[in-house]
Amino acid sequence: MDPVLKKLTRLRGVGDVLANRLKDAGLDTFEKIVDAGADGLAKIRGINLRAIPAIVAEAAELVVEETEKTVDQTVEKVTILSSRVQVLAKNIRDRFGDELKEKHGKKVEKELLKIVGFLDGFSLKRQKKKVVKGLAKAEKKLAIAEDAGLKKIRKCLKRTRKSLGKISSH
Repeated sequence: MDPVLKKLTRLRGVGDVLANRLKDAGLDTFEKIVDAGADGLAKIRGINLRAIPAIVAEAAELVVEETEKTVDQTVEKVTILSSRVQVLAKNIRDRFGDELKEKHGKKVEKELLKIVGFLDGFSLKRQKKKVVKGLAKAEKKLAIAEDAGLKKIRKCLKRTRKSLGKISSH
């Protein structure tokens, strides 16, 4: 079954046929159903007019539920990424102790501090998809740095910071 249709059938009073009609009318998300309201749903052929207020109300509840779930997942990803940065920083200190006092070492430390700053000041003021995509990209760049040399680590940290900068509120 189509995931969109499956999602729409979660609404009480919406079966397979009505879900198809909602999708065909462009109401393929709970947000769009709420935006359409009672007037928009009344135009859908075969909908029970008495069920419309309940469908809109339930769709609104599901929008809030999905948003909270996404926020929780994003905050968890930020926390995980932050802990990975801290582990990487400790790993770098252990592996490159004296070299950190040189030019590349200082730049690596500076990048680490900027990344930690972004993660500490993180807020979800941006679009959900953009934030999730940016976090995934930053995590991927950070993973490359784990076993690399100091120059490569600096380059990966810089790319990680830029990925975070695109989704940050700074």
